Amino acid sequence: MLKVLVIDADSDFASRLGKAILDEGHEARIVGDAKYGIVRARALEPDLVLVDTNLPGVTGTQLIEELKPFVPGRIVVCTDSDDPEYVKATIAAGASDFVLKSSGIDSIISRTCPSDDDEESGEDVGDGGSGSPGSKKGRTRTLRAPLKEGKRPFCVVVAHVDDQKRSFIAEIVERLNRAIHVIEVSSSTEAIAACAQNRTVMLVIDWEMPDIPARIAMRSVQEAKNGKAIAMFVTHKGHSPEKQRLAMYAGALAFAGEPWAGGSLEGQLKQAFDVIRKRRRRARINALQAKAA
Repeated sequence: MLKVLVIDADSDFASRLGKAILDEGHEARIVGDAKYGIVRARALEPDLVLVDTNLPGVTGTQLIEELKPFVPGRIVVCTDSDDPEYVKATIAAGASDFVLKSSGIDSIISRTCPSDDDEESGEDVGDGGSGSPGSKKGRTRTLRAPLKEGKRPFCVVVAHVDDQKRSFIAEIVERLNRAIHVIEVSSSTEAIAACAQNRTVMLVIDWEMPDIPARIAMRSVQEAKNGKAIAMFVTHKGHSPEKQRLAMYAGALAFAGEPWAGGSLEGQLKQAFDVIRKRRRRARINALQAKAA
C-alpha cells in the first residue's frame, strides 16, 4: 500500500483521483494549495505525490524543490500543460514523471500507482540463459511490463534516440538474459517514467539524449523510490575520456563508447549483469543478517 498525497486546487478532479487511489487499496490525502501541501508532505512522508504545478503563489519548479526534502518517494507532475520546456524544467527540479490530466483518471492511476504485484521479492535476477538474437520475446514499446505468472518481471530500460542502435542494445540484453523484460524508449522523460513503474534493474541510456541530459535523468531515477538499486549503463557515440568521467561521476556503472566492435558492448553488458547479481545477493545476505541480529 502506498501513501499518496494529491496537491491540486481543482477539488472535483482531486476528489475523483483520490477516490480512484483508495479503490486501488492505497492511502490518499488531498490538499488544495501549495503551502499546505508542503505541510502535509512533511507530516505524511508520502511514497507518491501527484501535484498540479499550476498553483497560485508559487512556480512549479519551486514547489517541487520545496517538496523534495519531505518526500522519500516519487513526485509526479499531474497537470494540463504538455509544453516540452515545462516538462524538462519540472524533471530537472526533481519530478520523476509527468502525466496529463487529459489522459484520464484510469491512465494516471495505472501509470503512477503500482499494484501489489510490483513489490520487490527476494528472487535473484539470475543469468536467464541465452536466447536467440532478435527474438523480441521480452521487449516492449509500452512503459510498463505486463504481468508474468502473477508478477512483474525484472526489467532493463534502454533509452536511445536512434531506433537501430536502441534495438541493437535491446537484442544483446535479450541474448544475455532471457528472464529480463526489455523496455525501449526514445527520450529521457520516458526512461525516468519506465524506471519508476517497473522492477528495473538497469537503465541503459545514451549520453546525448535530446530532451533531458542523461546525467539529470540518471539523478532523477536514482533519487526515486528504489532508484539506488538501479544500475546505470551509459552509451556514447565516441570514446571521449571527458564524457566517460562525467558519466562515472553521475553514477554510471559502465560507459560504452562507439564503435561497439568485436563484442565489446556485449562484454560490458555481461559484466554489468554480473555486478547487479552480486549486489542483489549481498543485499539479501545483509537483510537476513540484520533480521537475525
